Amino acid sequence: MSELSDEASEPELLNSSLSMWHRLGTQVSREELDVPLDLHTAASIGQYEVVKECVQWRELDLNKKNGGGWTPLMYASYIGHDTIVHLLLEAGVSVNVPTPEGQTPLMLASSCGNESIAYFLLQVSYEGAKAQQPKGLPGCPDRT
Repeated sequence: MSELSDEASEPELLNSSLSMWHRLGTQVSREELDVPLDLHTAASIGQYEVVKECVQWRELDLNKKNGGGWTPLMYASYIGHDTIVHLLLEAGVSVNVPTPEGQTPLMLASSCGNESIAYFLLQVSYEGAKAQQPKGLPGCPDRT
């Protein structure tokens, strides 16, 4: 059998992929189950309470991009975690930070069919733009 064949490494692959099952039936300690999540992971898998704790811990940069260039808001918008999107926006995260490819959380939510999130992001973007618009410019009616 050649070293390049698929069968040459099959037992090794099988053992490594099933390694978690080797302990099936043994008691797992509380410490092994209590793995802290970072904000990006928590936002992507819908862990509202973890995200809430991160928001309350004011030393964290909620707009920080991870290694892939995504913010927690991007993950929550893309996956469709409405409550996490609302929580992050209430905490003041930036709604217009783009991915390295130029996609905003609004674009990510829209591309995945997350309509309620897209609508909410659109409202927040509009309100933010409206608040930043200078009032009383010559030739521009004040629409407030």
